[in-house]
Amino acid sequence: MKKKRKAIKTKNKVIGIKDIAEHAQVSIGPVDRVLHNRGGVSEATRQRILKAIEELGYKPNILASRLKSGKVYTFAVLIPKATKKIPFWQQHQEGFDRALKELEQYGIQIEVFHFYQNKEQSFKQAVDKAIAGNFDGFLIVPIFRKESDRLILHCKDQGIPVIFFDSNLQEVDALSFIGQHSHDSGKLAADILHHCLDPEEELLVVRIVEKEDNHSHFLARERGFNNFFRRQNRIIHHYAAENLNDKALKAALVHFINTHNRVKGIFVSNAIHKVASIFEEEGIHNVKLIGYDLIEENVAYLKKGVINFLINQKPQYQAYLGIKLLYEYLVLKRPIEKAYFMPLDILMKTNIDYYR
Repeated sequence: MKKKRKAIKTKNKVIGIKDIAEHAQVSIGPVDRVLHNRGGVSEATRQRILKAIEELGYKPNILASRLKSGKVYTFAVLIPKATKKIPFWQQHQEGFDRALKELEQYGIQIEVFHFYQNKEQSFKQAVDKAIAGNFDGFLIVPIFRKESDRLILHCKDQGIPVIFFDSNLQEVDALSFIGQHSHDSGKLAADILHHCLDPEEELLVVRIVEKEDNHSHFLARERGFNNFFRRQNRIIHHYAAENLNDKALKAALVHFINTHNRVKGIFVSNAIHKVASIFEEEGIHNVKLIGYDLIEENVAYLKKGVINFLINQKPQYQAYLGIKLLYEYLVLKRPIEKAYFMPLDILMKTNIDYYR
């Protein structure tokens, strides 16, 4: 006959390993192995210990352990450099700062390696520097496949966890991915424009491409957009503005709008602020415009009514969550999910002032 477990009386009491062992009716050794993910415990015993931990509300004293060991964890962050042409990347620093403020007392530090978004050689140099360092974890935007694979191989050999954010690479064994589901965000944009336009009105998909641009998620957005309409008769035009300066882009888009007067909705898979500036300069107001990101320019165009809809990617939260997940995985020994998809938030002129 099994002994009855003691009643749980944890109020105002610090729960320790001995309490867990007593509650689970095991010795201290298996509890210690489960808490530190060391194995050597049967699954039945492990489940009993985990249940005891949950019932007792046990929380490890990470700060005390950290002070005792003196261990410092340093994470490498590889992220594009914010520029005047691509200001999106400046928003992530707020997330990094927030995470470090919370975790600094637990010995968490980061080192950021910047590279230029459309320059593969710049990304290679950032990877070289990161590999040469002594890091416990990596949080990266894997824009270029070859160099990302090289970094992943290095980390796999060293047993170092890697988390992707913003951009994802299929069939790559990273610990996790943080970002939007690009395909479904494209479907969302299509759904919105579908409800805004009459059946006979046409759509245009615009992608602004530079020579070394390698953002597969831009293409995934477009596939999602197209898939929404695959069983409909809606006419969809596509325009990839390749290596055009602002003057050439303006001339090409204005010409297209003037020669396709049935186009009443435009989906911009990246850099919508460039299209919005052209619309404002040319006084184009009869075309619905939808794209991505709450950068300062886009919000201004949204409030003016030049842009009709913005899909937010939560860059600050992506950065914050990336650091937090590496901490949880390495320090707290918690399992990490394979993907953390951001909500697909739609912002308009009428609700932008209430959004943080």
